[in-house]
Amino acid sequence: MSVPVAHDAPQAGVRPVSRERLKALLSPRSVAIVGASETSRWSFTTFSTATRFGFPGRLHLVNRKGLPAHGQATAASCAAIGEKVDVAILLVGAASLPDALRDVAAAEIPAAIVLASGFGETGPAGKAAQAGLVALAEELDIVFLGPNCLGFVNLVDRCSAWASPPPVPDATPGPIALVSQSGAVAVQIGRYAAKHGVRFSHVISTGNQAMVDTLDGARVVIEDDRVRCLAMFVESIGDAARFDELAARAADLEKPVVMMKVGRSELAARIIASHTGSLAGNDAVIDAALRQAGVIRVDSLEELVTTAGLVTRIGRVPEGRLGVVSISGGACDIVVDLADDLAVPLATFSETTRERLNATGSTYGAANNPLDVTGAAVGGPQLMVDAVTTVSDDPEVALVAIVDVLPDGGVLTETSGRLRTLGPALAGISKPFVLVNQMSQDMPDTLQEEVAALGLEPWVAGLDLAVRSIARVMRWPAWRPRTTVAGEDSLLLDSRPVSEAGVLALLAEHGVPVVPTRLVRSAAEASEAARELGFPVVVKVASAQIVHKSDVGGVALRLADEAEVRDAYEQVTAAGSAVEGAVVDGAIVAPFRRGGVELIAGVVRDPQWGPVLAIGLGGVWVNALDDSSLRRAPVGEDDVLAMLGELRGAALLAGFRGSTPADLSAVARAVAAFSRLACRLGDQLESIEMNPLRVDGDTVEALDAAITWS
Repeated sequence: MSVPVAHDAPQAGVRPVSRERLKALLSPRSVAIVGASETSRWSFTTFSTATRFGFPGRLHLVNRKGLPAHGQATAASCAAIGEKVDVAILLVGAASLPDALRDVAAAEIPAAIVLASGFGETGPAGKAAQAGLVALAEELDIVFLGPNCLGFVNLVDRCSAWASPPPVPDATPGPIALVSQSGAVAVQIGRYAAKHGVRFSHVISTGNQAMVDTLDGARVVIEDDRVRCLAMFVESIGDAARFDELAARAADLEKPVVMMKVGRSELAARIIASHTGSLAGNDAVIDAALRQAGVIRVDSLEELVTTAGLVTRIGRVPEGRLGVVSISGGACDIVVDLADDLAVPLATFSETTRERLNATGSTYGAANNPLDVTGAAVGGPQLMVDAVTTVSDDPEVALVAIVDVLPDGGVLTETSGRLRTLGPALAGISKPFVLVNQMSQDMPDTLQEEVAALGLEPWVAGLDLAVRSIARVMRWPAWRPRTTVAGEDSLLLDSRPVSEAGVLALLAEHGVPVVPTRLVRSAAEASEAARELGFPVVVKVASAQIVHKSDVGGVALRLADEAEVRDAYEQVTAAGSAVEGAVVDGAIVAPFRRGGVELIAGVVRDPQWGPVLAIGLGGVWVNALDDSSLRRAPVGEDDVLAMLGELRGAALLAGFRGSTPADLSAVARAVAAFSRLACRLGDQLESIEMNPLRVDGDTVEALDAAITWS
């Protein structure tokens, strides 16, 4: 079992920053630019961005020689300003930062933004320098953003402390707050968003996150009534407890969180060879944690923008399926393929819907979903209106995607009559909708304004991006915090079980059904146990050091009489004794089971996320198939049922080709009890697994179990 170690733990020893101080940092009424100079590009962009966005507060310039900059006088130090200042933007190099921070403290400025690089991102020496900078800031009672960051833009309050060309084209605010670990990425996100009609309330860059991380920035802006959605680009999440608090608070406020978490391929842990580890890789754990917290995870910067824009504009999508109305038959084919790949459920139109569509006298090839209105809609705009309104009324349809074409120019032309006709009609439909341009295309400001005035929002440019964004939004566990299961007190054990027999006994004691077993220490005891349990039986070597018993010849199956059992005892114990370092405690005798479906259920303790449960196909299939589902533990029975439904092999449990359908409720009870037990075993538990967990109708029992302690 692998132990996925989080690569993104918060910096050790840093005291948490209060929300009040963070709010003051991100909403300053006065700002000092330290290192202001006519010859500095950073100084010019910082000053020009602040003035361009109409900062209503005082903007002070500090130049140690007192030279004028950007057409105004400067102070030789922060202390020489002589007025209250809320934030200092430090444009000085790494070597000058300690003195700059002392000057900030002398001026009683409580917060700073550190632009300089050359710290934690450069290696051990840089990390040591960064730790020293943090220690100095804490000693001086200063909170700083960075180092190696670009600062922030607070558009709703017109505050700019951004040391680069601005990430947005103008000061027009929007409803989405962007918090990005990378400043350069934030700039690209902002510029792409502006070309697609998506506006931000805040853009925050956290850089190396020495004192303030993305969770800190997010927990401030999520409380702002002017923010309706949170978009995040993160390389690290850090503190799982603070992440949980943020996700729960966002759900309480009914504000979606859309995140691009990078680093999928990074190996952050040493892999310990056993089964559940192959199911629960580090990124798989993160993916499960985000999904379980109700966070919409995306795979690209473009998706981050389009998904945040879409979910902000349409809100919660009711339960149901996607209905598609398209100007192009080819686009219909593309949508079907994408929907199949991304598991987007397409509605099957009701008979009433089909009759209404056919009654329009249209030239539809067929009244199917997606619906091709054909080129006839170009000359007959009402055809598109009738199709959209009819599809939106279908009882299966929860969201309508309208595939059309935006004009190449900056305005809607007279030939765009169907869009002009469609706009007012959309105000009256009963379902949320999204308009989709077939190709990715920038929208000039003039076109954005005209489209918005006609009620033709939201638009998503590009079929691929549109369907991906729709898939995210429709799967999103909307407006709901992470489901939690009441925990129990830690379990006090007289000794930690390590053998299979001990683990099975522990499972049985805590409500997990297990196969009847006997631990025997002689061939005679094995024979007697077999008589009690009933033939046929299986005999397995009992040794805490041997996890994969069949690999060493430590398992004998289908034993039909006492003579075979006695011989098997001698064989498996001899095989175990031949394994270097193994201590053989005898053998386990259990009934031999046939039929059913074998599952694996394992819990591994992740240092960042805590206990993580994995369920997948077990037995011989665990290494052959990449088919698993993960959740943070403990889980409830409903969670287990959802996990089973996510498996590609779920059909095997439903009764495949005449086999007995599994009692999924019984499986859910067993796995939920298993997860609760794992959590009660405390921080010293490294991993525990049941493999296989045999399911045959209403019979559910663990046939084998293993445990490791840290």
